[in-house]
Amino acid sequence: MKFTDYSTMKIKFEFSDYVLEKYFNETGMRQGFLPENNKSAVLAVSGGGDSVALAWLFQKFYKGKIFIVHVNHGIRGRESDEDENFVADLAEKFRLEFISKKINVQEQKLKGESLEAAARRLRREIICGTAENLQVSSIFLGHNRDDLAETVLFNILRGSGIRGSVGMTEITEYKGLKFYRPLLGLRREFLREILRVREISWREDSTNSDENYTRNFIRLNLLPLINRKINSSAVEHLANFGEDMRKFRNFEDERSRELLKICQESDAPNLILNRKILRNFSNDDRTLIIREAGRILGLKTLSRRRCEKLADLIARPSNFIFQWEGNTIVKNEKGKIIFSEACLSADRE
Repeated sequence: MKFTDYSTMKIKFEFSDYVLEKYFNETGMRQGFLPENNKSAVLAVSGGGDSVALAWLFQKFYKGKIFIVHVNHGIRGRESDEDENFVADLAEKFRLEFISKKINVQEQKLKGESLEAAARRLRREIICGTAENLQVSSIFLGHNRDDLAETVLFNILRGSGIRGSVGMTEITEYKGLKFYRPLLGLRREFLREILRVREISWREDSTNSDENYTRNFIRLNLLPLINRKINSSAVEHLANFGEDMRKFRNFEDERSRELLKICQESDAPNLILNRKILRNFSNDDRTLIIREAGRILGLKTLSRRRCEKLADLIARPSNFIFQWEGNTIVKNEKGKIIFSEACLSADRE
């Protein structure tokens, strides 16, 4: 059975332990978290259907030690506390270690940051901190195939280009930790059916029905409309498109690294590029180099327009100073393209 076949399985046999173990092992070997050799794993569990299915799969098929980590944002008051209690009971039922932390997102929100963005940032910080304290490098998230399709569509509509068209990748590295998404091959409803067959309950977040959130609007209105009026397989097509773009992005990333090495004269944080070599590249290649330089320095990704502007400035003979973000500047000085060391510290942790 091919990997993508799992996303459309319907009959009871396809929810059996045999089939699910086969999927789990295939995914684990491909993503690299299997064979685990008794490595510990941190599972981010909110109490929703996806993360509960993730917890069930791991307690059933993963041989290493498992930690359930839950973040209580307190945004929904009593509901948030009930979610925490539910996940604690679930961890006890599955005989897994449970770790929870309660935070006040409103108080810790940064200036200009939305409540939703702040919740995501704080959740990641807490999960990463917990994993580091436990000396665990593998973190598992419950994103499914519908999440992938929704993210791809959302990013396309925002004009994010190739990188955004990937949606979300199976593996993300951050601060020496690896985030795995082993459920990206499974549909949201399929995951819930896994739980229904086994009479395992889950929690529904009431904010998921709030259409003021763009992602909720896409999930509740836009994609169902596309399914009805244009193509009933739209979710699968969008997810497949994201996977195809991931392959293209991986190729682009590899090329970007190779090009940067050719013109790089010093490493971060004092990144210096040879302008003469840069000017011999095409504008498209200069754009790739610029984006790769920003990535290795941990800078915010430039928009397509501003990236092309910087590439054009580098091609001209005159000197320039280009503001990347905040106090971070890129400048031409004596034939060198310099990312200012003094300014780079402002955005680094």
